[in-house]
Amino acid sequence: MTHPTLPLERFLPYRLSRLDNEISQALERIYGPSFGLNIAQWRMLAAISHLQPTSATELIAYSAMDKVTVSRAVAELVDRALVSRETDDRDRRRARLSLTDDGTRVYEHIAPEAMAFEQALVKAFSRSELQAFNRGVDKLLDAIALIQRGSAGLLPQRRTKAAGTTAQTTAARRAPARAPR
Repeated sequence: MTHPTLPLERFLPYRLSRLDNEISQALERIYGPSFGLNIAQWRMLAAISHLQPTSATELIAYSAMDKVTVSRAVAELVDRALVSRETDDRDRRRARLSLTDDGTRVYEHIAPEAMAFEQALVKAFSRSELQAFNRGVDKLLDAIALIQRGSAGLLPQRRTKAAGTTAQTTAARRAPARAPR
């Protein structure tokens, strides 16, 4: 019996993951040595700056990152006094996250460097190629949203213990996000 061969070098999910890793690691070399931030911490700092005040739940949905990774990064940013965590007055179970003054200063120092990095990266494209690339990324985000909602019938359903209803996996419930690099 012959098994199908998966050519990773042409497999889109693998290529996108590799591209994400390469870009994120290169960008980390810009902010990591100066500020001691790792990739997840930078992403959370940038996302909090954009969404503040926000919550860990909102950051998970916005970034499409794993709950444990987000929680760990946020806790480390709180410990370093770059992010403040306050109980939400309207919902005491929820913590509101915002940048502190130091967190804002760090973000404001890194953001222009990150944007310069992006500009250097997109120089590989002509203007029309960049527009086509961005449209393609948007179409892929829309396609994965449909797949995650179960519209394409590709993801397995799981039974929830509470109420015995059928639900998508945690990743499938998340909306696709255009998070900072």
